[in-house]
Amino acid sequence: MDTLADSDLLHLWETMRRQTLPRRAAALLAVAAPDLASGRLAGLSLGERERRLLDLHAHCFGARLACVADCPQCGEAFEFELDARALAAGLPVPAEAAPTRTVESGDLRVEMRLPTVADSIALADEDDVRHAYSRLLDRCLACTTRTGEAMAPQALPPALLEEAAAWMEAADPAAELMISMACPACDAVLGEPIDLAAFCWAEVEARAPRLLAEVDALASRYGWSEADILSMSRVRRDAYLALVLS
Repeated sequence: MDTLADSDLLHLWETMRRQTLPRRAAALLAVAAPDLASGRLAGLSLGERERRLLDLHAHCFGARLACVADCPQCGEAFEFELDARALAAGLPVPAEAAPTRTVESGDLRVEMRLPTVADSIALADEDDVRHAYSRLLDRCLACTTRTGEAMAPQALPPALLEEAAAWMEAADPAAELMISMACPACDAVLGEPIDLAAFCWAEVEARAPRLLAEVDALASRYGWSEADILSMSRVRRDAYLALVLS
């Protein structure tokens, strides 16, 4: 995982501000992991995406994840911290390329695959959970009868749909990160989802205005271009900023 250059961060902030979180996550990974070709990135399993986002956060923004949770039992709001490197070390090794499975039951044949980065992007605009799930089934399950006639996944027997869901969860357990913790006020045990795309983008949103302020200060004082300022090392840029502010 490469460090995210300041010029790349500003470009992402400018071009991805109105995009969905899955698109932002993919764009961040594409820049910070140039070894990933676009097709390979789109085909990553969601567990592999999460592992890479943890790595990206630790390399580019630091390992600390500052979190806030609300207890559904007593209503207490509390803060806690997580370590991205520790989380990554505790993850099961995900499948980088989404595996497939074929199940035959009666006169039905179902070919299953895991959801991928491309699926998360395609479904990101869905507000209706049931419709999103239906579309996900259409994308990840290919169903035919023994005579070769195609059928909609939604028409499968419930037992087959449950089997498909159980296989997806078991094959890619890191696809949805959940943290268990006790509420400090009432000791209720909470399960909190961790949205790594939101964590990474929040860092971009926080850093971009600071970078623009630095460019403005140095360009106003010395007449340098944005590209020249952003290409400076952090040490040299901070030294010039100290002179401007002195």
